[in-house]
Amino acid sequence: MHILATTSASLDDLAEPVDLRQTPADVVALSFTDSDLAGLAAAWKADAERLPSMRLAALRDLRHPMSVDLWIDSVARHAKVILVRILGGYDWWRYGCDQLAAMARERGIKLALLPGESHDEDQRLIEASTLPRAELDALLGYFREGGPANMAALVQRLARLAGSDAAVAEAVSVPKAGFYQPGLGVVENPILSSVGDPSPPSLSCRTERGAKELGAGSLGTPIVPILFYRSMLLAADVAPIDTLVEALRQHGLAPAPIFVSSLKDPASLAFVEAALASLHPAAIVTATAFASGAEPGAETLFDRAGVPVFQVIVATTRREVWEKNQRGLAPADLAMHVVLPELDGRILAGAISFKGEVETDPALAFRAFANRPEADRVAQVARRIAASIRLQRTDRAQRKLAILIPDYPSAPGRTGYAVGLDVPSSVLAMLQDLKEQGYAVDGIPQSPRELLDALEVGGHGLSSEDYLRLSIELPEGASDAVRAAWGSAEDRIGLREAPLSVLPDISPSRGEIALSLPLSPIASAVSGAPSPELPISPLEGEMSGRTERG
Repeated sequence: MHILATTSASLDDLAEPVDLRQTPADVVALSFTDSDLAGLAAAWKADAERLPSMRLAALRDLRHPMSVDLWIDSVARHAKVILVRILGGYDWWRYGCDQLAAMARERGIKLALLPGESHDEDQRLIEASTLPRAELDALLGYFREGGPANMAALVQRLARLAGSDAAVAEAVSVPKAGFYQPGLGVVENPILSSVGDPSPPSLSCRTERGAKELGAGSLGTPIVPILFYRSMLLAADVAPIDTLVEALRQHGLAPAPIFVSSLKDPASLAFVEAALASLHPAAIVTATAFASGAEPGAETLFDRAGVPVFQVIVATTRREVWEKNQRGLAPADLAMHVVLPELDGRILAGAISFKGEVETDPALAFRAFANRPEADRVAQVARRIAASIRLQRTDRAQRKLAILIPDYPSAPGRTGYAVGLDVPSSVLAMLQDLKEQGYAVDGIPQSPRELLDALEVGGHGLSSEDYLRLSIELPEGASDAVRAAWGSAEDRIGLREAPLSVLPDISPSRGEIALSLPLSPIASAVSGAPSPELPISPLEGEMSGRTERG
């Protein structure tokens, strides 16, 4: 069988087995996380002359059973000590655990299988290991505390297990959570500052009402905590966080970075709860993965905060994979950073960094990767967060809101079509709720039929000036594709005034214009075919609290 001589850039690459082409060593360490491996590499390199030989490998490169068998036969079976840290526990690397456990017992090798989540206990990993429980706890303690000093002590302990006379030091405690400041590291209190806003950060920037309750007199600078993993800080791999902090400051916000070991760790959770209570943030940004871990239906940390929570992605996907992949992120990142965080109601703001290779010692037969911020993604995320806070601080009656009603497959009688759902009635319910919450909504139709009749007689559109301004922000490839399908915007857009407040409307049809049916009133309005005097919609004037036009 053909075996790839490489390391994988994506889980999708592992349909075929890979050969890491490593040579044997006395000590072997594997982990799913780059921060673990980078920390071990740095610690070994600092004292390499006095330490036994070591090999490092990423578990993502050993997902195929044949890859595992090949690596065990060429590397692991010759080692004296094998350390494996498995994010997700035994079930995430079941085949590898079983094969290593059998081989280690047969050859008398010291095997430590540790959970990736330092607060968890996996009895199956303990039973599969060949080291005593006390030794496993000691090894896990170095990872639990983290940082250069503990990684150096861990390497010394592994050397001692391999037969060296290296001195062994116990793990040094490092706070589970705390405030962080770029350029300074761990700080006792947050250093709140922004660019271009002379007013001090307010202790309540959620709403005008929040400021009045404190007697602040003005909203001040919005405070935005940024939650990120302590492991990033301890691995000196915080470039994405530093870049995001500066981007938010440029938008007049006051970032407050907070590192945590995990949102499931009681000490970290207590620290964040206390920090949020004192900061009264306008929004929260989190770069932590998975869900917060609350019981189904139970109130989460973010529920209690009562402000929007934005999920940013510090991706484990390598940049070249993300750039070429039609799906963007690798499946593991999609699960950890997109799907599961949605259980907490987090709003996906976007990716801010990808993995990039860094220089490591070739003697380790290992390529290390670190977080590399993506400047334009960080800028986009900062704009989204700033825009949300700006909207949050705008009186509800002045906010602009669009409700797009499905119109697929764009056939007569299919407007608002959704299997098992009553879309028009739902829209009417939303309009009534918005009105009760202070949005400028008037003239709500009395029935679903009345709503649909009003929507179908006219269409809405942006002014050409607004459309062109927004279209400039599209990526070049997307902008070219739109022009190729629909033509130049200057030639097709009609000049109409957009409504001030709530706008219910039907989604425009999809597909190339040459393949479209004859233009409906809505499509005509969007394309600019009729006279500019065509009314946007009978609802446009009524719903915005103004008189109907046309």
